[in-house]
Amino acid sequence: NTVCSVAGITSDANVLTAQLRLTAQRYLLLYQEAMPVEQLVSSLCDLKQRYTQVGGFRPFGVSLLYIGWDSRLGFQLYQSDPSGNYSGWKATCIGNNSV
Repeated sequence: NTVCSVAGITSDANVLTAQLRLTAQRYLLLYQEAMPVEQLVSSLCDLKQRYTQVGGFRPFGVSLLYIGWDSRLGFQLYQSDPSGNYSGWKATCIGNNSV
């Protein structure tokens, strides 16, 4: 129940969205319920942040918008930047000239 929009390096976005799918599927198989949206976003941002600190890896060059729904908090919108920071919003945008 989550949708992503990306801005940045497309190949990095493909890797990260594949990781999102894998994380959500593992959670579903383990707990028999959908993963809460913020927990999913947090897990991906932890990975993005690790890549900023490990030698020999370059940080992911992509910002993401995550739009999702879960039974606990309802509809949610999160934004993450390449460093792994994320925040919740009522409305936001990413990309060129999105200051």
